[in-house]
Amino acid sequence: MIDAIRKLFRDEVAAPEATAGDDARGVRVATCALLLEIAWADEDFSDAERDAVAALVRERFDLDGPATASLLDLARRERERSTDLYQFTRLIREDLPRPDRLRILEALWRVVYSDGVLEAHEDALVHKLTRLLGLKHEEAIALKLRARDATSG
Repeated sequence: MIDAIRKLFRDEVAAPEATAGDDARGVRVATCALLLEIAWADEDFSDAERDAVAALVRERFDLDGPATASLLDLARRERERSTDLYQFTRLIREDLPRPDRLRILEALWRVVYSDGVLEAHEDALVHKLTRLLGLKHEEAIALKLRARDATSG
């Protein structure tokens, strides 16, 4: 399935020549798919969550508005086709060092708190993603508190 994500990205978005950058683009799609998954976890993709996801993607990948929209659309389609989250977390875990995975985890918490409400299933999903990303529970809690404090102050 990881190869399918990489192939999809090469076929739909990448330049004609295959490069080592294909893996980085696949990680971008996987990261966006996780951000969309957490935004939809409560079955209500609010305007606040939509804005938070777009801002995080723009900032994280240094993209303009149209490139952000295109990447999010590709990630949305890939998320809809997926049967689980493992394909995304595995790609991220294999391709990114721990500090980058921690930044993704923090971004997930920022999306959760963007609408001002922490739902139990959002909390559970982020903890599941923490494990799948190969990160520690203590790290998740520290980032959760940082995201919560950033949105409440």
